[in-house]
Amino acid sequence: MSDFDQLVREQMQLMDQLLDVQGELDMCLETEKRLLQDEKKEEWHRLHHQIKQKREELKRVQTLFTKQTEQVIKSYKQIEQSSTLM
Repeated sequence: MSDFDQLVREQMQLMDQLLDVQGELDMCLETEKRLLQDEKKEEWHRLHHQIKQKREELKRVQTLFTKQTEQVIKSYKQIEQSSTLM
C-alpha cells in the first residue's frame, strides 16, 4: 500500500470519527436544550403553584379581614348601645 493510500485510509477513519463525535455532540446539545426547556417548565409550574397558593392565601386573609371587620362593627355597636343606656 502506498503512502497515499495509507493517508487516505487514515483520513477516512478520521472522517468517520469526526462524524461520530459530531453526532454525539448534536445529541448532547439536543438533550441540553430539552433539559433547559424542562427546567423552564418546572420553573413555570413552581411559579404557577406559588401564584395559586398566594391567591388562596389572599382569599383566606380577605375572608378573615371581613370577619374581623364585622366583629369590630358589632363590638362598636355594643359599646355604643351600652353608652346610650347609661
